[in-house]
Order: sequence, then C-alpha cells, then structure tokens
Amino acid sequence: MSTTHYSPSNSAADTERYVRGKDNSRGVAITCDVPGPPGTFAARARALTQNTRREVEVLHYRQSFGEDFDPKDPNHVQRANDLGYLLGKKMHPHADVLVVTHTDGRGGKVHNHILVINHDDSTGKALSDYRTFHDRKAGNQHGVQSANDELMAEHGLSVVKRIEHQPKDWELRREDFAEGSLDRQMGDRMTAALEDPRSTSKAALIAVLDEQNQLPGDDGRAVPRMRLHTSIAKKGKRQGLETWTLYIEDQRGETGRAERRKRTSVLSADFTPEGTQAFFDYHQQNHIQKEQDNERSARTDEAARRAASAARHAASAACGAGGQDDGDIDLDPHRRRNTEQPSRRIGAAAAEARLVREGHGRGDEQADRGHGAAAPAIDHAGIRARTRRLLDEREHEERAARDRADAELARQRARREADRRRSFIADVREDTDREDDGMEL
Repeated sequence: MSTTHYSPSNSAADTERYVRGKDNSRGVAITCDVPGPPGTFAARARALTQNTRREVEVLHYRQSFGEDFDPKDPNHVQRANDLGYLLGKKMHPHADVLVVTHTDGRGGKVHNHILVINHDDSTGKALSDYRTFHDRKAGNQHGVQSANDELMAEHGLSVVKRIEHQPKDWELRREDFAEGSLDRQMGDRMTAALEDPRSTSKAALIAVLDEQNQLPGDDGRAVPRMRLHTSIAKKGKRQGLETWTLYIEDQRGETGRAERRKRTSVLSADFTPEGTQAFFDYHQQNHIQKEQDNERSARTDEAARRAASAARHAASAACGAGGQDDGDIDLDPHRRRNTEQPSRRIGAAAAEARLVREGHGRGDEQADRGHGAAAPAIDHAGIRARTRRLLDEREHEERAARDRADAELARQRARREADRRRSFIADVREDTDREDDGMEL
C-alpha cells in the first residue's frame, strides 16, 4: 500500500541536492536515466528548459509505502526503488527520471522521491499530465494517485481507499519557498535537527539547533543564527496549547528586520509540537534498542571472561598436579576468535544497505560506472530480468488460481455425475425387486 504527493520544482539542482544529500548520503537506492555523477540530471533538466518559457524544471513526486517494505532489508528497499522508477515511466514514458529512495523520514518508513524532467523527448513539449493528486474530469487530467494504485494492483500490492490530501511535510512543502530564501533555510535546518539521533525531546532539539549555529555554511561563512521559541497560545483555535516559532537572523535584509519570524505550523506539519513527537519517539526507540544491544554484548563479554578465568585456573591446577609446566596458555578472550561479538555500528549497517544505481534506463551502454563505492556498477540485465521474473511470478500465481478454480468445478461436476449414477442404479434395483403385475394368459 502506498500514497503519493506531487509538487513542481523550479530548481532541479536544488531539489536533486536535497533528495540525494551530500555524497548520496540520503539515498539508500538510486536509479537515474541520465548517466553521470550527481548533478548531471539537474544539468540536463536546466539545458532542456532554459530556452523555453517553462518555469518548472522538474516534476517532483513522492511515493510513500506503509508496512509493505522493511527499511532494514536491502531487497525490500531495492524493490521499492524499482516500483518508483516504474511509476515515473508509467506516467511519463518519454521523459528522464531520477528515483532516490529514503528510509530517514518520520518513522523510518521507505519512500521514494521521483524527479521527472519537464520535457517530453518525443514531442519536445512540457509535460502536461499527472500534475494533480486525483483524476480531474476537466481537461481529462489523470491523477498521480490513480496511476500509483494501478501499479500497486499490477504488482500484487494492496491499494488504499480513496484518500484526501494530507498536510504536507517539509520534503514537499519546501518547493513552495524560493531557493535560498530564509524560509527554506529554516525548514532545511529544522529537518536536519529533527533527523539527528540526539533529538529525543524538545530540550534536545533546541540543543541541536544551537549547535548548528556554531557550524560553518557551505560557503565557509557562519550560518545565520536560528532559534526556536515556544509559548502557550492565549486565544484562537489553539488557546491553551503550546505553539512554536522559529527566528532566523536576516543577514541580507530580506525582511527589513534583524530576524525573520515564522510559525512552525506554517512551514510544515512536521515542525509542530505534535509532528515532532513522531521523530522524538523514533529516536527514543532506537536509543533503547541500542542500549539493549550493548547490555547483551556486555553480558556476553563478561561470560567469556569468567569462562577464560576458569580455564586458566584449571590449567594452573593441572600443571601443579602433574609437576610439569606446559608453558603459558593464552586464553585471553580478547585474543580468541568468536569470543567478542560487538554490536554492529549503525553507520556500517546503513553503508551495507546503501545500493546506489546510476545510469538505469536510457543510455545504459554509456552509463558512467566509475564513481567508486558510492556508485558501483549496475547489472541492468539483472534488473530487467528481475522485473520480468516478478511479472512471470504474478502470471503464474494467477494461472494457478484459475487452475484451482477449474479443478473445483471439475470436482463438482464429477460429484453430480456420481450422484446421478447412484440414483439410476437404485431405481433399477427397485424395479427388479418389484412383484410382476402383468396380465394372466
């Protein structure tokens, strides 16, 4: 089961940088029609739209999955990425597509960011379809959610009932603010703070935001100071409830004031006291799990040390009884294989799960496969074979279901035929046993 959202982007470069993250850090699986390093996709989008009147450079879709896919299973993550690519091509078969799969959102659910260049390679025109959520009768406009539902049904996944728009989170809401604006800076920095594992409470979040003020920006200069102010609403719909407001230093004089002020609820539902609680709960659960893993590891190490100590005492006793010294016996658990089982680091697990695939689709032969560990070589034939195998498995399941239904009909016909034969034999026997009432001669 999955849901979708759509928002246009006037800056392909900014949107690509955001969804990829630094050095593809946010993308656990990536598929791209345009071969080359990060930024090549945005450069092509810019080249195709700069000599036209189009303001929109890419169409930005997000495809969010529920419990269908495990974010810790690389195979599940890869299949979700494949479905994102299929959705992009289902809607716009003649346009270039970039799909970046994330697992770092609220709750850690698997979701895809699908970027489509606003250019139809077959007609040379801008893309006009799938720019609404639901189907629209006016203009025969096809909606994104209906295309996604069809794709889910084709691949044997559940389809949600008709849903309405939900409050946008920052990943889509940010497209409504100009690139480089103070509002977009506030949203990006607030998102980075919420995704920090240390943000387990409001106080911890404020501490992370304060730490950001000490870090240099991308240009090496100090970033604008930003702070979070909390208060209790005295009137309105939220009277008596906590409200949050972000303040950011206005170094360029955009507002004519020393600081730009914005209610967090205006920026995104993620930044409200209720929305941030989901991030806090997620990080708290991870901390608890890590503490439990560390405790189990400590118990294992202690048991190993006790066993080694007992072995050394036994060896010393044996040497004393036999009058022979066989030399020092090194039973230090730290030098024996398989005695220590430290818990896996989260970063290492994430690195193992990261599957970066560039150059998928058009131009496979020219795809650049030399990006080192961040972009390993891609088995395009394997990808296509996997898709074909999924379709074959689905067809096999449908055929088996039909065969089972046909077999049941055959059994029902056989039972009816057997009942008729038994009835006929019973009638014949009854006639044979009946007394002859014929005429006397």
